[in-house]
Amino acid sequence: MRFNRDYELTIQTELERAIVVRPPFDISFNADKSTDKSLNKMNVRVFGLSESNQLAIVKNAQEKKNFEVSLKVGYVGSIETIFKGYVNIGERSRQGADLPITMECIDGGFDARFSFTSKTVQGKSPIDAILEDMPNIRKGKITTQKKLIRPRVLVGNSWKLIRENLNGEQYFIDNGQLNILKSNEVINSFVPVVQASTGLLSTPSREESKVTFQTTMNPSLKVGGLCELNSIYAPALNGIYKINTIGYDGEYNGSSWMQTVTCILAKDYVVL
Repeated sequence: MRFNRDYELTIQTELERAIVVRPPFDISFNADKSTDKSLNKMNVRVFGLSESNQLAIVKNAQEKKNFEVSLKVGYVGSIETIFKGYVNIGERSRQGADLPITMECIDGGFDARFSFTSKTVQGKSPIDAILEDMPNIRKGKITTQKKLIRPRVLVGNSWKLIRENLNGEQYFIDNGQLNILKSNEVINSFVPVVQASTGLLSTPSREESKVTFQTTMNPSLKVGGLCELNSIYAPALNGIYKINTIGYDGEYNGSSWMQTVTCILAKDYVVL
């Protein structure tokens, strides 16, 4: 174990049992989360699982198997969920003398691919009506949606219909929850401080309106949430920001246990 790192990876298989992976098993992972309308993804590789557990996870992208997966990371005594979704692809591979299992996982991906809506809606918002057909997706922080006065026919893939019934808002699924935000809205009022003493690794940089920084693994930073940047070497960039993207990169027994964050200045933000 390096520097008190800790994690818990859980995969729910069709055998009605959960495969739970914890230290000292070695894992590596990378995940990308964003508010930009795409589905969040994670790739994770697990070493040392028994052959029976590996075979229980194996699947291809065409198989309609809902293998739920969640990953909690952090440090001994404090781990939080950074990813929750389903296994899109599970493959056994060879890496030297090791035979790891590699998984491509998508947050909300099962319902995004396989859910279907066919109904006429009136007197409620189309988003609420569509979510009724996505049983694995919960309602997160959603900006005000107008109720339909006139009947509207909704037919098609449920995830595609969500895109078609919005008006330029940010929307994303995070840990199984659908969030829909206006540009000045955030998911909560918690403002974690990012500075050298809390894990800031790099000097923040700015490109146009976006500021990017790297920090040690910090699950308190959430896409669609806030953070306060406090840099000694780039004080002109200090302030309160709304987080747009987070890239996670972790190796339990390796060198990397960090994340890259891109954010924009949070002016007159509104907490949903």
